[in-house]
Amino acid sequence: MRLPLSDSVDKLGGSYDNAKNKFLALEQRLSKQPHLKQDYSAFLEEYLQLGHMTPVNEDEDKEDLPHFYMPHHGVVKETSSTTKLRVVFNGSAKSSNGVSLDILMIGPKIQDDLNEIVQRFRLYRIVMSADIAKMY
Repeated sequence: MRLPLSDSVDKLGGSYDNAKNKFLALEQRLSKQPHLKQDYSAFLEEYLQLGHMTPVNEDEDKEDLPHFYMPHHGVVKETSSTTKLRVVFNGSAKSSNGVSLDILMIGPKIQDDLNEIVQRFRLYRIVMSADIAKMY
């Protein structure tokens, strides 16, 4: 997955070679596990459909814009009743300059403190909760 970045992070360095090597290793692993490959392909197709990623045009690659190619891999949990495969994106992968996406600014905390959430459960007789799909 390639992320466009602002000019302020041009110190990030190159990440293409590392991401490509990780992807080639992933492809080799998937070639030995056809069921996992099918699940992984379905995940990537869903990401394309949802607009979370876009294919990289080879001509775009040659533009002089800062980019970060993020390595990813799959984690399989056989005991899971819902999602056996979870794809993990490695934003901590180091670029050629030895830095990662950790240099990006952290935004404000947008969720309430866990203690406050638990205390609110005691205020009402009936409470509801929900599971947000595709949050991470």
